[in-house]
Amino acid sequence: MNIRYIFYGGTRERHADGRIRQIGIAHNSAFQFAGKNLVRDYKNGKIQTVKIITAADLVSKLNKNAPNSITSLDILCHGTPYSLNFSIKENENAGLVTGWFAKQALSAYYSSWDDGVYTFSKDSRYVSEIDFNVFDKSARIQIHGCNTARGSMPGDTLVEALSKELYSAGKKHAYVIGHTDKSNPNIYGTKTTIKQQDYRHGERSIYSNGKLLFQTKKSGVIQHTTIQGKISGR
Repeated sequence: MNIRYIFYGGTRERHADGRIRQIGIAHNSAFQFAGKNLVRDYKNGKIQTVKIITAADLVSKLNKNAPNSITSLDILCHGTPYSLNFSIKENENAGLVTGWFAKQALSAYYSSWDDGVYTFSKDSRYVSEIDFNVFDKSARIQIHGCNTARGSMPGDTLVEALSKELYSAGKKHAYVIGHTDKSNPNIYGTKTTIKQQDYRHGERSIYSNGKLLFQTKKSGVIQHTTIQGKISGR
């Protein structure tokens, strides 16, 4: 089976008192429109587009698939070098994180006297909790949020961790794409329309088994055949 997952959203849409949080709705809308542009570019496969709730939900949906069935996974959300940030409650992260030490570091970094203690909820998940056997041997994982492939970081970034897990599961030609810096949906700058929103621009890094294959500032699709050529030529 040839399944393509596109997960989008994850930004908190309500304040603690129940009021609508407009900025959260706007961010999730941008992620959604960017996801629609991904759908147009994928030429084959059964595409499943899912709004993000929590990492627990995301991991559960992935892990229910048959071995070798997922061809690609795109996640459009906010990110850091070590996490994908999903939130339902203020100061509570229900996202995906590389590991325990990263979770402690992020909790300390985002906590403050003004905003209170930043925690990870019971619905957050570690990268290692994904069953990577569900992916095809040459699967593409593409993370569209900020900084998930940022260079010169202590420990593995999210993109590095995902790529290592894929390789350990026997997916020798699989790879992961992520941004080295902040990402945004304005692929055509200030002229970008709502329907044109797309995060596939700016500097991106491509990793396989924790190793950098190459970086590019090319906008749009990074061709699968180009990346496979780099993996084969290592």
